[in-house]
Amino acid sequence: MRLSVACNFDEELLDGLVGHPVYEVYGKVTRDHAGGGRPSFYLPQVDRPMVERWVRETHARGIEFNYLMNASCMGNAEYTREGQRHIRDTLDWISEIGCDSVTVATIFMLQIVKRSYPKLKVRISAHRFTDSVRKARFWEDHGADCIVLNETAFAREFAALRAIREAVKCDLSLIVNNSCRQDCAIAGTHATSLSHGSQLQSRGLPLDYHMLFCLDYRLREPVNYVRANWIRPEDLHHYEAMGIDNFKIVERNTPTPELLRRVRAYAARRYDGNFFDLVLPFAYPEEAYTTRASRDAYSLRRAAKYFGKPSLLNVTKVPKLVALGKRQGLLYPRRGESGLHLDNRKLDGFIDRFLSDSCVDVDCEECRYCHDFADRALTIDPSYREEVLAMYRDLFEDMHSGPFWEKPRPRDFVEVGRLTMRAARRAAGRVVPALAPTEDHLPHVGCPAAER
Repeated sequence: MRLSVACNFDEELLDGLVGHPVYEVYGKVTRDHAGGGRPSFYLPQVDRPMVERWVRETHARGIEFNYLMNASCMGNAEYTREGQRHIRDTLDWISEIGCDSVTVATIFMLQIVKRSYPKLKVRISAHRFTDSVRKARFWEDHGADCIVLNETAFAREFAALRAIREAVKCDLSLIVNNSCRQDCAIAGTHATSLSHGSQLQSRGLPLDYHMLFCLDYRLREPVNYVRANWIRPEDLHHYEAMGIDNFKIVERNTPTPELLRRVRAYAARRYDGNFFDLVLPFAYPEEAYTTRASRDAYSLRRAAKYFGKPSLLNVTKVPKLVALGKRQGLLYPRRGESGLHLDNRKLDGFIDRFLSDSCVDVDCEECRYCHDFADRALTIDPSYREEVLAMYRDLFEDMHSGPFWEKPRPRDFVEVGRLTMRAARRAAGRVVPALAPTEDHLPHVGCPAAER
């Protein structure tokens, strides 16, 4: 087993990785011209001197550093003189400071690195959705040293995984704790949107609409929590048996205690408890924020920096986004128990069906295999679910019909006052849903929270 671990640039992380089968960490500066696979809003504040120090520190512990230049789209800036200057400047820098490898997401970037920076190993991003022998051969034939396989649709397609492993000699990596929906239809546009969210030249908001849409979708259709593309620690041996032993742990916004919890679980090949502790990229508990840097990453000041842009949106609508972020733990640490619980022990045996059967040509609504495990293992607090779904409905109404993007009107300021009052009541222990839920928006799910 070899683990590639997200780098949150927290001083406590590296010492915690010692003693575990971690061969590399991966990360980048918060924002640059090339961009990456996550918006700056999610990421720790990182500059070049910090990266340089971390490369030295990782090497001192026998760990490699993988630098990310994995934007799916650069707006064609890469085909300009100025764009090339920025790309070459970054590649010159990461090569000089001793980075071991670079992750890219386009064939053009792969060609540039292999031609001019032969000391750098090159990894193909999961955002290229490699899920067939033909795709894997293409990347290997053009110089890829490692391919991170499709992050949204592939972890349980064992026949295809075996075929790829037999067809190529380069390293193959699988993300183990990805929570994306199986066969996500919007993964491609999501990857593009994320890329622009960390580029200096981007004028738009770092609004991760795709993530918001999917968080709402999963609450409405909870089976998607179970048929997501994660791999349980207990099931790693099935992949090792076919020759895949390189496993990637995400996310870079994860506070160190939670990130180390994930490393320990996968290194130990077992986790007893709420499986969402390992796979959700949000709702981290308040006690996990042990450093000032991690606490500052989830603050009203940070939200104002990225979303307080009256030239781009109706700023009086931002409190709705902030309120939702607080309730779901997207913008702020979670206080108290999570409203979402997936019992990992009740997922024992879940992998068995997939060892011999594919899902490519299966209608989930006819199969119902994942539905049965969701009924057995998944619990969602009903009050949490109703409240959050109502907040999404209210926010999306503004986004889809237009008020979110218009200039503020007098009544918008009245709405801000109403939201402030509701937040005060909630803080006092009286939960007031944003809108009354409707039956067609709330299908039955699991068992009551009291049975967790």
